[in-house]
Amino acid sequence: MTVSFPMISSFALRKHAILAITARVVAGVGGGYASSALLAIAAASALPLSRPEAAILSTLLALICWPVMMILCFSTRTAIHAWGATIAFCLVVGVVAILAGWRP
Repeated sequence: MTVSFPMISSFALRKHAILAITARVVAGVGGGYASSALLAIAAASALPLSRPEAAILSTLLALICWPVMMILCFSTRTAIHAWGATIAFCLVVGVVAILAGWRP
């Protein structure tokens, strides 16, 4: 005997899944961009190198950070955890950038 669910619950499940995936994509793309930009700023401000060397190294770190944040957003259990991890990383890196002398 099979159990059939009403059409409305199927639609609600699909809607919930679409919203969860959309939230993860926005967290990964938008939050990943923000975190990589803040990481580039913090690294360029904090590294004891010449300005061109610090800029190149911080840009390379930022290019690694963005895909890592995308992977992190899709490896967490829920979209809320993805957003929490992204916001926490942005706050930590932002504080490091401000303490290193960056003024927005």
